[in-house]
Amino acid sequence: MYGKSSFINRISKKNSLEVGNRPGVTTKKQWIRLSKNIELLDTPGVLWPKFENDEIGLNLAFTGAIKDDILDIEEIAFYLLKYLITNELRLLCSKYNLSEEDVKKRLEEQDENEVVIEVQEAIGRAKGALISRTAE
Repeated sequence: MYGKSSFINRISKKNSLEVGNRPGVTTKKQWIRLSKNIELLDTPGVLWPKFENDEIGLNLAFTGAIKDDILDIEEIAFYLLKYLITNELRLLCSKYNLSEEDVKKRLEEQDENEVVIEVQEAIGRAKGALISRTAE
């Protein structure tokens, strides 16, 4: 993912600006000369102090446009998974080798939030990030 600083480094063919794979790396203004007549100003990113609705903030958080230390990462992960279950179930199940029919059946029988947590745990086990409950 490219931000302003990465873009400026790339077009200037220099690595003058500090970059990172997260927002908030740029903390002060910095001018970069591209040629005798062209200079670019790199600035810290700016976000609105208040979003029109929660969906806008969540979408920005899903893409990493908001620093992790500003929002609760576990809450963002929960809402992203909930979105994927609702809108991209086939792709989600294919990616993590889950049964689409099983998830749909659970959605009919259980509270949606409970299903999100169960799917999150199944993904964690599939990725080796959780141990099975029988092993505890």
